[in-house]
Amino acid sequence: MKICFTSDEQNGLESVLSYHFGHCPYYVIVSVEGNKVKGVESIPNAMAEGHNPGELPSYMKTQGVDVIITGGMGPRAQQYFEDYGIKTVTGAYGKVKDVLEEFLQSKITVEEGKKESEEHEEKSGEESEIDRLKKENVDLRRQIADLKSRVAKLEKKVGI
Repeated sequence: MKICFTSDEQNGLESVLSYHFGHCPYYVIVSVEGNKVKGVESIPNAMAEGHNPGELPSYMKTQGVDVIITGGMGPRAQQYFEDYGIKTVTGAYGKVKDVLEEFLQSKITVEEGKKESEEHEEKSGEESEIDRLKKENVDLRRQIADLKSRVAKLEKKVGI
């Protein structure tokens, strides 16, 4: 099985999951057999700045992706993935390695019929403020991912 994660970084399993599948800077594609990782590939999202509806799901199909895991995805994109036979998992956050483990342990699952509203940012004259907030958002997601990873390690150590 091939699982694609949206990513803010090109750090493989150590990457922080990106909130939006279409505009993320990178994808981390993980090949899994059973619960064992067989391969990891980080690729840039050539369509991050713009794409036509359905292009990314079509591309993921050509890459052999079976599941895409992301923070958020609009209902139309989810439908395109469904049309290609690719399952979607939304609402995920943290480092790719931790989210992968959660998925493999069925702590996060594909929820059939779950549709989120796609968030569109309106452009205004305060684009520098928007850019600053976007950078701050990425930094906060990185901090949350690090904390989540530390909690998981402590839970394993304590046996929770």
